[in-house]
Amino acid sequence: LEDLGLTYPGPPPLTALHPCDMRIEHGEFVTIVGPSGSGKSSLLNVLGLLDNPTRGRYLLNGIDTSTVNDSRRAALRGQQIGFV
Repeated sequence: LEDLGLTYPGPPPLTALHPCDMRIEHGEFVTIVGPSGSGKSSLLNVLGLLDNPTRGRYLLNGIDTSTVNDSRRAALRGQQIGFV
C-alpha cells in the first residue's frame, strides 16, 4: 500500500482509512487489530478488492489494482486472495 486512504462520501464525508503505507511480503502473516470503528473492515475490503481506495495505490503482487476493471478484480480475488 502506498499512501492508501478511503473516504466514504456524504454529508459529512467519513474517513474510514487515513493515508497509510504497508508492505506484506510473501509468506508473512499479519494481524489487524483495533477498536470498533478504527477501519479494520474497511482495510480488509480494500485488500480483498471489494472496495476501491479513494487515494493512493494498492499493488497486489506487482499489479496496480486501481488500473484493472471489475472482471480482472474478480479474477485476482479468486486466484490470489482468501477470506476466512
